[in-house]
Order: sequence, then structure tokens, then C-alpha cells
Amino acid sequence: MKSRRILTSLFLLAFFLVSNSNFAISEETEQRLMEKALIESAVTKEQKTAVANYLRAVSAQKAARAEELRELSRRSTGGKFLASKAQSDRYRKQAEALEREVERYQILLNEL
Repeated sequence: MKSRRILTSLFLLAFFLVSNSNFAISEETEQRLMEKALIESAVTKEQKTAVANYLRAVSAQKAARAEELRELSRRSTGGKFLASKAQSDRYRKQAEALEREVERYQILLNEL
């Protein structure tokens, strides 16, 4: 019960800091901090299992989105060559970024 209270307090504190902050942080940094807080606050086996399930679900979503972006980057959109190539490059870079995040999630899962 005490660990649940601590976890709830961490979420409320993080939400308050994010919603009322006067400083700007990137969404990626914010997400990493929230994940770090989740992982560090997980003490019991049930909490660790819940965090691991969450990380697996997010990892699977990001992997699926990366695959969608890879597929979009392979498609020919027609139109001007340079514009089409630029769009394909953007999709490919987004997919690569998501794949790096999936790898990071796998590392976090192995450490949990």
C-alpha cells in the first residue's frame, strides 16, 4: 500500500511539473524521465511485471509504427522526384528513430 502511495505521488508530481513548468524539455526527455520514475518506483514483483508489460506494449506499438513508416518510405508517391525522395527520407529517419527507441525498451526490459 505504501509503494502504491509513493507511485501515485510520483505520477502526480511528474504531471504537475510537466503541466506547470516554466522550462521546456523535449517530449522524448519527458517520456524517458517518466519511464525512469516508473522503473525506479517498481519494487514488488507485481509492480515490476506491470511496468514490464507497459514497456512491452509501448515497444510493440513503436515497432509497428516503424514498420509502417518503412513501408511508406518504399512507396512511390508520384509527383516530383526530389519531393518524393525527401518524403521517403523523412519516413525512413522517423522509422530509424523509432527502432532505436524499441532497442532502448528492450534494454530496459532486460535490466528490469
